[in-house]
This record gives sequence, structure tokens and C-alpha cells, in this order.
Amino acid sequence: MRKIIILSLFFILLSPIYSLTNWSQFSLRYFMTDAQNDIEIVTGASQDADKINTEGKFGLQYEHELSGKISDKISFSITDDIFFSEKSHERRNSFLTNDLKFGVLYKHETTYLKLKLNNRYFNSGETKYLILPGIAQNTQKQMVNSAVLHFRQNIGKFNFSFYSSLRDLEYKYIVLEDDVTTFRDDDDELETSNASDYDSYTNAKLSYQITNHLTVFSRLYYKDDLNQSSVYDMKSLGGGFQYDNNIDLFSSFKAEVQYYNNISEIINDEQDHNMVTQIRYSKRFGNGVSGFVSYINRSCYDEETSKVYRVSNMLRVHAMYSYSLGNLNNSYILAGIKLNPENHGTLGFIEQNQHLYKGFYSTANIKYSLDLFTSYSLKMEYFMSNLQSIWIKDEFIDYYGIHKQNLIFIGSTIIF
Repeated sequence: MRKIIILSLFFILLSPIYSLTNWSQFSLRYFMTDAQNDIEIVTGASQDADKINTEGKFGLQYEHELSGKISDKISFSITDDIFFSEKSHERRNSFLTNDLKFGVLYKHETTYLKLKLNNRYFNSGETKYLILPGIAQNTQKQMVNSAVLHFRQNIGKFNFSFYSSLRDLEYKYIVLEDDVTTFRDDDDELETSNASDYDSYTNAKLSYQITNHLTVFSRLYYKDDLNQSSVYDMKSLGGGFQYDNNIDLFSSFKAEVQYYNNISEIINDEQDHNMVTQIRYSKRFGNGVSGFVSYINRSCYDEETSKVYRVSNMLRVHAMYSYSLGNLNNSYILAGIKLNPENHGTLGFIEQNQHLYKGFYSTANIKYSLDLFTSYSLKMEYFMSNLQSIWIKDEFIDYYGIHKQNLIFIGSTIIF
């Protein structure tokens, strides 16, 4: 996949290109924690895991995006994200990765066609062994390749959309002997083998606009495990309606009700029949205040007991106040809360971006999760122009009952 992306890049560079934009961001990281030598959270879980301590660790990250147009109808984008860090107690699966993505978009009138190729590389010596669904062994990711096709077409009041994805996971696993009862990552003592795991995902949706605000749709989703065992194959058939009303220039209301039937060996019978209800109201005021309220309910119906079970509720409220609009970047205060008790996903946050002096800005953020963590971050950024900046950021996270960690970033962002 990486070779295909590189060849595609070479072809793009030989084509006439205009509206070319480069975006680059580089950051140096320093990680600190009060965690002890717990092998369960040390990436690598290797023979030198006991050498990992609470001393500070350095890392770096480089992100780059190249985008442009080949014609009025065809555009492209190439992104690369390289991350490296010394092994530490940071909650990551790998400490050396390279994520490369290539996309081509064709857009003309009512036709939308996009192709994406993705390649994510993991360095073996810096990557943790995990237990993945559908794979019996403890696996260490080597590479993940995927190809994605997205098509959308409007014909009168009809709209058809099609999404398809093919994923290839290259991994290494340890072949355990009968007398091996403990897990170790020691290639000198344990035999390892390489393997691949494939999956395909397809989602098709056909909708018809009944009125200016009301649309009815049908939907088909299919997942194929593409392996000898079809245990993880899944079909989903359903439909529903959408209501979308831009009430005026400052407010809008959206609602969607959807039913779908899951067909799969691994899904419990009471989760075969599902209902999803979504409501969202957005509002902008003339004094710089805007926000929205949204609610999502997921329920399922059990045919045997004739009972309706609540799967989850999620309520989100966001509010934003923008001010000092005459500067390079707006100053704002953003606050929000997400209530999702069934999934332990209740979260509240507040963020402020403040213009200080000339090109200097500060961004402060606080997040509070009822069940998982609390985080604080502060970022100071200086814009040398609207296309170049340097910044420093400090982020502290308290994972309840696990450990506390602090990350310091120094970086630069350039657009040209």
C-alpha cells in the first residue's frame, strides 16, 4: 500500500497542479508520570520493561499535509504523521509509528467521488502485544493498510450514497508451546510468526426527499471478515426518516429516527432490532453567542420477551462566546457537557482562547470525566504571520486509580 501511495504521489507531481497548499507542524515532547513499573501499561511489554521508570522521556511528532487541485473538478491531499517517543508509561499502543494517507476527490454538480489509501506502520520493538477481536493469539501490529471508496449522487429528489472499505492488518504473534504458561516478548526463547487479517465494510443508503424538510431513507450495511471463519460477519438492514429545517439565519432544527435489524452470530438476540432517535437544535445570537443541544437515544427490542431495552442515552450541550474579532484569530470561551451514563462517557469541558498582545495568544482547556480522567492544558502561541507560529503547551492528565502524567510540547506550525 505504501508503494501505491508513493507512485500516486509521483503521478500527481507530474500532473499540472494549482492552488497548492503545504501545512507542516513539528513538536518536541517531554513526558513525566508518577506511575510505577507496571508492565500492564508499558508499551512493548518486553523483556526490558522493568527498565522503564518514572524519569522524564523525550519524543517528537511531525505532521505534514499537501493539498491542491489538478482541475476544477479534481483535488487531492497527502498527509503524513510520524511519531516517536522513548518508551514510557504514556497510554499508547506504540511509540514509533508512521501514518501516511492519500486521497483524490472528484466533485462536479451533484456527483461526489472520493478514493482514499491509508498506510499505518508500527515499529516492532516499540509496539505492544494486544488481544484483538477475531484473532486468537496475542498480536503485535506491524502495518495496517486500507482502501476507502465514497460515492454520492443526487438525481432529482433521490440521493444515493455508497461507502466501501477494505482493511489489511499485518501482524506478528507468538507461537506458544504447551508448557508455556507465561507471556513474554523474547524472540530468542519464543517462536513468532507473521500473519494477515482482512475485513471489508460496505454501507449503502438511498433517500428520497418528500418535502423541503422531510426525507425518507433505506440503508444496508455489511461487514465481511474475509477469513475462513465467518463468525464476525454482519449484516444490517434498516431505514427511517430525517427532518432538517433551517428556521432562519440564526437557528436550525434536525431530527432523525432510524430502525435497523442486525444479522450476526456474535450479537445477542435482544439486540437484533434497534431504534436510534437523534435530535439537534442549533442557535446563533447576534452578540457573538452560539450553541447547540443534541440528544441521542439507542434502544433495542427483544422479540421473545416483547420488551424494549435502553442501550444508551447521550445528551450534549455546547455554548460558545466569541469576542475580540478584529485580531488575527478570534478570542472565545467554549463550554460543553456530555451526559452518557450507560457508556461511562459523561464529560464536561471548558476552553478559552485569548488574544494577549499583538501576535500572542493563550488557550486554556479543562476536561472532567466522571469515571475516567481529569485533564488540564495551557498553550501559549505566537503568530509571526497568519501562516507561521511557534507554541508551547503543557497538558496534565489524572487517570483515576491508575496514574497521573504530564506532557510538555514545544512546536511550530507553518503553512505555505
